[in-house]
Amino acid sequence: MSSSASSSRGSTAERLAETAIARDSDGSGGTSVWALSHCLAAEGRSQEMVSKLAGFDGTQFYEACGYLHFHTKMRGYGGIAMLDSKRAGDDRSAIRLYDGGFGNVLEYSGNNVQGTERGGEDACLREMRVPRSTKGDMVDAVGSIFTGWFGGNSKSDSEGVDQVPMEPKKQKLPRRTIEDVLCWLPPSPLVLTHATALLLRLTLCDGIPESDDRWADLRTAWSLALKTDSDNAVENDTPVEFMPLAMLASSLVIDPNELHLNEVSQPLQCAMQGLHKMGKLMKLGHLKTVSASAASQHQPDTSSVEEWREVLQLLARARDSCERWEMPTGMSSSTYLLSNDGDTTTTSSSYPTIPPPRTPIGWDFDLRQFLEHAVCHAAMKVGDYESLCLARAICSEGTTLRSNCAELWWRYGLVLDMLGDEVAAENARAASVSLGSGEGGATPSF
Repeated sequence: MSSSASSSRGSTAERLAETAIARDSDGSGGTSVWALSHCLAAEGRSQEMVSKLAGFDGTQFYEACGYLHFHTKMRGYGGIAMLDSKRAGDDRSAIRLYDGGFGNVLEYSGNNVQGTERGGEDACLREMRVPRSTKGDMVDAVGSIFTGWFGGNSKSDSEGVDQVPMEPKKQKLPRRTIEDVLCWLPPSPLVLTHATALLLRLTLCDGIPESDDRWADLRTAWSLALKTDSDNAVENDTPVEFMPLAMLASSLVIDPNELHLNEVSQPLQCAMQGLHKMGKLMKLGHLKTVSASAASQHQPDTSSVEEWREVLQLLARARDSCERWEMPTGMSSSTYLLSNDGDTTTTSSSYPTIPPPRTPIGWDFDLRQFLEHAVCHAAMKVGDYESLCLARAICSEGTTLRSNCAELWWRYGLVLDMLGDEVAAENARAASVSLGSGEGGATPSF
């Protein structure tokens, strides 16, 4: 794919999104901002993404669009854009966006560690419901007040009689109602996928430690999302099998064998195995006790280089043959649209027919947060020449396609520094600084 063709398609899509916002911001604001964020991310324009997704001028276009958890998902995109811009204090701003969006959804719905200890979704839902017989409750409350004021003889009449404390009656409410559908929304697999992407980026850039409690909450949320009622259980697939990107994200904290019942593509299987092994090495989602955390400070990291090398091989194999939504050479691409036997079929008119596409994993921007950053992190953990050359090739490709991304240039400099190319590493860091890396300190208002 030539860069000029990619730039022309991106600029055309950007103009269409801007035109849709200008003509009907109330009706098409949400989807237009979503499409515009992908156009900006394809060129690495992170500062513009922050303005569109985290600033006041941009949030007003999608806050009231009415889509389920859409505001939370766009805040997640804004947090990733802040990490890409790599300005001073952006990691703290991204954490605040996560807590105000995804963290709030997990907390009020009971899909976190504390919520499961209190009783899970049913307990949180019961606490949030508005009493239907408000008038009857008020009459009982007023009656009990007047009884306490003027019922002085009731105590004397009951003297000498053993009083048995009455247990409060537990209100039996149905588990789900139509009112809950409109007012109480648990996290969907798509919301958890965006939350996992932002939390992984925060962990890899040292914004939060690997033992952060947010990973335990996210692991609990994924576990609850995989559990279905016996009446609603589907025998031939899992609750997240319809969304390959959700399977990829959840594999960081969930065993991949629990995520699907049917056969999945080889790239997706390699990516899930690699991310799951990476999550085990980083101990994501495991709560550490005080004694364990104190012992880990005195003991070195016991994860071997060979285990990280296996992670790198699995992720690199998945990335090489990964199927994305992008079609570099158009809809007739034989690379991205293959038939079952790997060859294109022809008709009697000798024109090749386009076979049906296989299931893609996800959009390029969403998939990049898991594969590209994980491959570079694993390569730097291994540290040998071959692994670092792979990371250098990935960063070099990224700087060509997204030359305005400050974080990408900074990561490129780290890899070049480990390879011993000090001059090129210094140039990469200078390019990152020229794009705004490390500048500022004041965070935008949310």
